[in-house]
Amino acid sequence: MVSEPRSILILYGSQSGNSEELAEQAGKDCANHGLNPSVKSMDEIQINDLTNQKRILVYCSTWGDGEQPDNAEDLWEAANAGSITDLNGLNFSVLALGDTSYDLFCESGKEWDAWFETMGAKRVHQRVDCDVDYEGPAAEWTAAVLPLMAAIEDDPMDVDNDSSSTSVTSVEETSGVEAPKKSDKSQWNAKNPYSTNISENYVLNGEGSGKETRHIVFQLGDSGLNYKAGDALGVVPRGPPEVVQEILSMTSLTGEETVETHAGEFSLRDALIDKYEIHRVSKKWIESLGPRVVSSSSSIDIKIVSRKRSSSRDGTVLMDWSGSGDDGDVPEQYVEIGMPSNPSENLWNELTSDPKAMEDYMWSRDYVDALSDFGHIGFTAQQLVEGMDRLKPRLYSIASSPDHEPGTVHLTVGIVRYNHHDRDKTGLCTGFLADRCEVNQTEIGVFMSPTRSFVLPEVGSADAIMVGPGTGIAPFRAFLQQRDINGDTGRNWLFFGDWTEEGEYYYRDEMESWKERGVLDKHDLAWSRQGSEKVYVQHLMKKNGEEIWNWIDGGGYFYVCGDKNYMAKDVHSTLIEICSEHGGMSPDEAKEFVETTLMKTQKRYLRDVY
Repeated sequence: MVSEPRSILILYGSQSGNSEELAEQAGKDCANHGLNPSVKSMDEIQINDLTNQKRILVYCSTWGDGEQPDNAEDLWEAANAGSITDLNGLNFSVLALGDTSYDLFCESGKEWDAWFETMGAKRVHQRVDCDVDYEGPAAEWTAAVLPLMAAIEDDPMDVDNDSSSTSVTSVEETSGVEAPKKSDKSQWNAKNPYSTNISENYVLNGEGSGKETRHIVFQLGDSGLNYKAGDALGVVPRGPPEVVQEILSMTSLTGEETVETHAGEFSLRDALIDKYEIHRVSKKWIESLGPRVVSSSSSIDIKIVSRKRSSSRDGTVLMDWSGSGDDGDVPEQYVEIGMPSNPSENLWNELTSDPKAMEDYMWSRDYVDALSDFGHIGFTAQQLVEGMDRLKPRLYSIASSPDHEPGTVHLTVGIVRYNHHDRDKTGLCTGFLADRCEVNQTEIGVFMSPTRSFVLPEVGSADAIMVGPGTGIAPFRAFLQQRDINGDTGRNWLFFGDWTEEGEYYYRDEMESWKERGVLDKHDLAWSRQGSEKVYVQHLMKKNGEEIWNWIDGGGYFYVCGDKNYMAKDVHSTLIEICSEHGGMSPDEAKEFVETTLMKTQKRYLRDVY
C-alpha cells in the first residue's frame, strides 16, 4: 500500500457501525482540507501497510470486556506479533468509542493509541475517549485533527515530482497490486438488513409473573445468514406510529413534509418512524432549542411615573401619585416584584447548565414529553428532526444453535414497559417486537453480529461453567444445544436465577431434559423474590466455591451473560474471592489471575454483558 501525495489513511474498528460512520464522514470532510482520504476497515489492510503512511486516523470502538471489535482483532494480533518495530515519520491520532458503565472504558482505542506511540509514531492530537453520547465529542475531535493533519508536509522523496494531479486516488488504484480482500461477510448488515418475519412470539413467564419475557423465532429464509452459538442478532426497530402521530399533532405538521436526514430525503412521518430514536429525547436536540427559547439579551427599561388607586366600594381616591421616573422616585410602599419569567427558558437554562438535570430529564422523557415543555416555540419539519439521535439497531444474544432448527434464529427478549409522566411507554425495540410484530406478517430488518470473544471452548472435552440469570440464559441455551449436538464430553454447569421459580423459570422443560440425559451436569437456581431471603447467583457461587475452583483449575471455562451494572460486577468479585480462598492466592494475586490470566491470556473467562 503506497502512500500518495496528501494522503491520509482513516481506519475504523467497528462492531455496530458507529466508528464506521464517523470514519466515513471524516473521509468526506478531508476534501475541505486538501487531503486525499482512504477509508478502510481494519480487516481490509495488512499490518505492514502502515509502514508507508504519513498520516493515519483511527476510529475504534471497544467490544465486550475491553475487546477489540471483530473487524480489528486480526490487525491487533498482527500489530503485537513483532513484524513492525518502527513507525517513525508517521503522524497519528485516535478517537476511542466506549461506554463508561464498563470497567475497561474505551480500552481498544487506548491500546491502539499506546501501540502507535510505542512504535515511534507522532501523536498530533490527544486521544479523545467518547461515551455513548459520542456524536458531539467525535465531531469536535475530527474538526480539530484534520487541520493538523493537513498542515503536515509530505516528505519530498515521497512526492512524484511530475505529478500535478489533485484528484483523490484510492489506495487500490495506486498500489499496483490487488488490495487485500475483506474476510467473507454477509451482504446483510446494519445499513442493509435482511427483511424477514417471525414464526413464533410467545411469553415464557408463568401465570402471575411481574415480568414479560418472550421467546421469538426469526426465519432466515434465503438470506444466506450464518451464525454460531455466542453470536448476536441485530434487529432494526421501528418507531410507534401512535407516538409519531402525537408528535405531528403537537407541532401542527402533517407528516408529508420532506426532511433531510443522515440517510437522505424522507417524508417527516417516515423519518420519525424509521430514521430517528423518538422514544428518548436527545441532549443535542434540547441544546439546539437555545436560540429560540432564550429571550433576547437586550433589556427593556420600565419606569413608573404615576399611580392612581380608587376604592372599589365607593370610588374614593386612595392614591393619586405622579413622579419623575428617576430611580428612587417611587410611590410610598412600592415594592418591585421582579421581571416576568419564561418557564421554558428557565427549564432550558437549568438543563444546559446542570449535566445531572439534563441526564435526569432525558432518561424519562420522549419527544411528546419534551414538546409539552417546548412545543410552543413552533417547529418546521426540519427543525423538529435536527439534533434527534439516529435510529440504531439493537443487538440480542442468540438463544439457539444454528444446528438446532436450521434456517431459524431464536431470541429471549425481556420486554420493557413503564409509566412516566402519566403515559405508558415501552422500550423502542422490545415494544416493537411485542406489540407491533405479527407472526408471519410484519417485515423486520435483521443482521448477524458475530463474536470472537464469547465462544465455546475449541476442545469439546473442556468443562464450562455458565452464569446467566434472567435473559442472560439466552446464549447458554445455545451453548447447551450445540454441545449436545456435538456430543462434547466436557461437563456443563449452569447458574440461573430470577424473581420466582413459578414465574421466571425459563426453558424449564429443556433444562430438565438435559439434566436427565447428562448434558447439564450441575444446575443451580437462585430466586430473589421467593422465600424470606433474596438469593442471587453469586450467593450460590460462594456456596460452591471449592468445586468452581476445581473446575477452573482443571482447565474449565467460566462464562457470564446479563446485566453489567450489578450482576456481572458481583459475579466478578465473587469469582476473585473464590480463586483467592480456594486457589491459595492473596486477594491481589487472585485479581491478577482472574483479570489477566483467565480473561486476557488464556481467554477462559468470557463475558457477554449489557
